[in-house]
Amino acid sequence: MPMTLSRRSIPMIKHSDYVILEKSDGARYLMLVLERGVLLIDRRMNFYPVEPDPNILLPTTEPTRQDRTLLDGELTLNLITQQWEYLVYDTISINGDTSVAQLDYRQRLINAENFITFPRCFSSNASGSLRIRVKDFYEKNQIKDLFKKITKDDSGEYVYANGDRKDGPICNHNDGCIFAPVQMEYQIKTCHALLKWKPPHLNSVDFQLLLDQTGNGTIKTTIAYQGDHRPVKLREVMFPRAQKAEWAKNFQRVNGSIVECTYDRRAGEWRYIREREDKDRPNYSSTVIDTLESTAEEVLREELIAVLMSSPVNPELSKQKRLIYSEDRPDDLFSNLHEDYLCTLPISTVPVPVPMNPHHRGRSR
Repeated sequence: MPMTLSRRSIPMIKHSDYVILEKSDGARYLMLVLERGVLLIDRRMNFYPVEPDPNILLPTTEPTRQDRTLLDGELTLNLITQQWEYLVYDTISINGDTSVAQLDYRQRLINAENFITFPRCFSSNASGSLRIRVKDFYEKNQIKDLFKKITKDDSGEYVYANGDRKDGPICNHNDGCIFAPVQMEYQIKTCHALLKWKPPHLNSVDFQLLLDQTGNGTIKTTIAYQGDHRPVKLREVMFPRAQKAEWAKNFQRVNGSIVECTYDRRAGEWRYIREREDKDRPNYSSTVIDTLESTAEEVLREELIAVLMSSPVNPELSKQKRLIYSEDRPDDLFSNLHEDYLCTLPISTVPVPVPMNPHHRGRSR
């Protein structure tokens, strides 16, 4: 799991071997490929069979099904094709060979391309099944190209779109980017070198929501973070009256649930974004502190561009060509070239997002 990027992390990224990925607003799943079928595994270790069978084969002359292949990725909705896609962002095992997890990050993605996605391009049996693709990744000196592909749609949602892929366009909701260390093997638990960056107003924490009935039809709302052994109450939060009334109607279901909140710097209060039905425990205290630090520092993307564009050019660049995808959006907060902010709005002026179905939109990484 990635840590929230802070200003003290920037020199490490600048002087170390890193690649950058867009942070899709999807639901994280492991994909387990067995000889008898393919399963998606969520963070609660629930198993979901993929139907129809994607029929993932080895790149051999004789069609042979893969077995004991394990991938890490996320399920996203392609906004152009309106089809669900599984985007691979790491490789743990290929046909039972777990040594791939010890390769550097570029090689792990190349293995996913060579052994998973590329052979399916020529397989007639793959037609009509879940599409499996490898996520785009960028070298540090290509960060401007990445940010030019992240724009806002008419509803104010961030969207990543790359129309230059030979296997068709990728277009999905976005909530930031991931900085992945190259010379590090696959990490099972939280990795302090794996970093995520979001626009400041999207920095969020998953809390446990605790409700107390006050006796007059209203409720008291308290948020809690994860301690060493159990959730620890942080404090009472003054959520909007209409929201509390809705929770009061569904007291038994909502009490103890996990909710995603962002900190409103102007109001000095936490604001509710949505319920996280895909999670059963809140974030740890370290995540709360890191998120507040990132919110206070307000690292903007032009700062990342200025620092990383001056990083040494790595000769081992991605094989995929990436052209600039941009268009004029007068209602956007970015310039026409999508390089700089035209203005920075206070968090409290940003409308509260409509709660989303976590099975469709996960913000899982």
